[in-house]
Amino acid sequence: KMNKPGVKSTEFWLSAIGMIGGLILSVVPESPWAQMIGGVLSAVCGVSYTMGRSWAKGKSESAQANAKVIAEALLKKNSSD
Repeated sequence: KMNKPGVKSTEFWLSAIGMIGGLILSVVPESPWAQMIGGVLSAVCGVSYTMGRSWAKGKSESAQANAKVIAEALLKKNSSD
């Protein structure tokens, strides 16, 4: 059984919609809560898609390393704000 390309998967489109929605929320100028939630939503959607595809292809160690790097970057960004 061959894996179909990521762009043809439902997971890709759901993640893309979540990331776009998060990006839109993150630029709402009058609401710092919406900005924070939007940033987290975008990050979670991107990481979950990357990890899911990596696990599907048998590369879970790589997915976990990528998730750790992204989480550390987010924590540093939030602590500097």
